[in-house]
Amino acid sequence: MAATTEPTVDAHAGDNATQASKKKKAKKVVADNTKYLGAETVMPILVKSSHAKGRYVVSSKELSAGTLVTVEKATAAIVRNQSFVNICHHCFKTVGSKTQTRTKLDDQGNEVAGQTERVTVPAHSCDKCKMAAYCSESCQKEHALEHDVQCDALAKSNAIAAEYRVPLEHLRSLLALVGRRFADDKNMPGEGVHYKYAATDVRPTPYSHALDLNPNRHYLDRSATKNMQQALKDLLALVPEAARISLPEAVEAACIFNTNHHSLVVSGQQVLGLFPFSSLYFQHSCNPNCMYVGETDGTLFIRTMTDVQANTELTIPYVELYQPREQRRRDLLMTRHFWCKCRRCSTLLSNSVDRLMDGIQCTECKRGVMIFEETKEVQDINELITDMSALDQEIQGKFAECEACPAKIEVTKLVDVLKAAITDYSEAHMALQRGEVTRARQLMEQYLRNYEDKHVLNPYNTYLVNTYISLIQVCSQLGEIDRAIRYNAIVIERMEGAQGATPENYPRVAEYHMSMGDMCLKQAKLKAANQTPAGRSMARKYFKDAKPALERAFKARSAIYGKDSPRAYEVKRLIDEYKKEHDEFVKTTEKKKISKKQVAAAAAAATAATAAANTPPPPAVMPAQTPAQQPATSAA
Repeated sequence: MAATTEPTVDAHAGDNATQASKKKKAKKVVADNTKYLGAETVMPILVKSSHAKGRYVVSSKELSAGTLVTVEKATAAIVRNQSFVNICHHCFKTVGSKTQTRTKLDDQGNEVAGQTERVTVPAHSCDKCKMAAYCSESCQKEHALEHDVQCDALAKSNAIAAEYRVPLEHLRSLLALVGRRFADDKNMPGEGVHYKYAATDVRPTPYSHALDLNPNRHYLDRSATKNMQQALKDLLALVPEAARISLPEAVEAACIFNTNHHSLVVSGQQVLGLFPFSSLYFQHSCNPNCMYVGETDGTLFIRTMTDVQANTELTIPYVELYQPREQRRRDLLMTRHFWCKCRRCSTLLSNSVDRLMDGIQCTECKRGVMIFEETKEVQDINELITDMSALDQEIQGKFAECEACPAKIEVTKLVDVLKAAITDYSEAHMALQRGEVTRARQLMEQYLRNYEDKHVLNPYNTYLVNTYISLIQVCSQLGEIDRAIRYNAIVIERMEGAQGATPENYPRVAEYHMSMGDMCLKQAKLKAANQTPAGRSMARKYFKDAKPALERAFKARSAIYGKDSPRAYEVKRLIDEYKKEHDEFVKTTEKKKISKKQVAAAAAAATAATAAANTPPPPAVMPAQTPAQQPATSAA
C-alpha cells in the first residue's frame, strides 16, 4: 500500500477516522517518486502520485494482454511454516530429503536429554539452527551472508513465539529483513536511493525501500503491540551487534512485512514476500487489469490480463474476486487495513454484478434478486474485530426490494435464509473434510436441489458455485468423471456468465478451463477405445469439448505466466496430445466408413454381374431391307 508519508483516501481511511477524534489530521504530502523513476526505463509504465490517489502507475502506451509490466525480487521472503522443509529458503526450489537419528525435541524446539528419534530432514540444512533448508550446498553458501546474522535468533524463535504468543512467521519475516539490511550494507552500501531497476538479472529491492511502506501499527491492539515488542526485544538480543537494528525500527519493519506482503505459490508451496515497489504503486481493484505471480526464485512478475489503453492505471487484485462485495471488503479490511472504494465496490448494488454473488431470489416472481443497498462503512479494523456485528446493525428495520417486481421483504429474514444456506453448506463440506466423500456428494447434490432448483439462491450465488466446484473434486475422487465434467462446465458458465465478476484471463477461471480440457481429453481417449457406435459418439463429444477448453486455458496462462512458462507449456503439451489423439480417432473412424462403402460397392457390382450372367441374350435384330431387296409379289 502507500507510503507512510502519503496517507491515501482508500488505503488509510481507517487511520484518518481513528485519529480524527484524538488530534488534527496530518497534512497530506504528495510522495516523492525520485528513487522509483528508474522503473520507467525498463518497463512500459509511468510512476505517479497525487493527493487523492497516493502512489500509482499507469501504462506508458497501449498494452496487449500478457504484457510484462513489472519484475521485482523480494526484499525479504520466507517459506510458510507448513512448507518449512519442502523448499529451499534461498531459491525456493524443491529440496531433497534424508533420514537421520537426532536428539528428540520438545514442542518449543528444545532438546530432550537422553531421547532420540528418527526423522526425515532436508538433504541440506543449517546444522546449527535447524531452521533453514536448502536445495544444494551452493545455495546454502550464497545465503550465508544473510542467514548467519539470523541463525542464533532463528534457533530460539520457536520458544520466543510460544512465550509471548506471537506468530512465528512474524519473527521469521523480521529476521529476513534484518538479513537483507545487513547484505545491502555489505554488497551495495548507499545504493538504496540509486537502485537500478532491470527486466532481467533482477536484484532484491533494497531494505531502505521497504521502509516507505505503511506499517499500519495503529491496527494492533495494546496487548498485541506489547507482546510483539517483548518478543522482538528477546529476538534482537540474539542478532550480532553489527546487524542489529533498534527495537522501534524492528517493530515498524515487522508490521510492514505483515501488512504489505504478497503470498506466492512457488514450487507448489506457499511463500510470503515483501515487494516494496509493487506494494507501493500497484493498487488494488476488484476489477483489475493486471495479475501478479511468483517464480521459482521468489521473483514477482506482474502482467496485464486484458488489453490496456495508454495512460490507464494498472491495478491488481488483493483478494478473490468471485465473492460478495461485503466479503471482499471485510477481507481487505482484515488483511490490508482499508475499506475498498474501487469503482466496482462504489457502484450501486442494484447496478452491479455483486448483487448476484450473494443473491437471494424473490419468493414471488422467482426471477429477480432481492436488493438492499448497504450504506455502512467501516473505517477502523478494531471496530470490526471487537464487534463483528458492526455491519449487521445496519439491517435492523430495513427492507429489501425485488429488482424485477414490487415485492419487499425484511432484510433480517433474508439474513435468516442466508444463514440456513451457510449452515447446510458447512455441513456438506465438513463431510468432505472428514473424508466422507460419498456422503459429501449426497449432501452437496441435495444442497443444489434445495437452494437452486427451488429458486432460493440466485444461480450465480457463490455458495452454489462453490458447491459445484467441490463436486468436481468429489466426483473425480469417486471416479465419476462424466459427472465431474458436467459440474466443471457449470462452474465455467457461471463464473464467465456473471459479467464483471472476473476479468478476462482470470487465473481461477483459467484453471477450470484447464481441468475441463484435461478431463474431456482423458474421457475421449477412453471412449474411443470402446469399439461401439455409442462409444465413438461420446468420444466425438469429448474431443469437441476438450479443444476450446484447452485453447482458453493456454491463452489465459500465456497472459498470466508468460508463453514460455512451465504452466503454459503444460497446456501446450495437452493440446499437442489432443491433436495426435483426435487425428488418430478421425483416421480410424474414416477408415471404417470407407471400408463399409467399399463393401457395399463391391456387393452391388457382384449382384449386377450375377444378374447379367443369368439373363438370356435378346433375339438378333435383322437389318432393314431396301425396296429393291424385297421379293416381288404377283398381282392378285
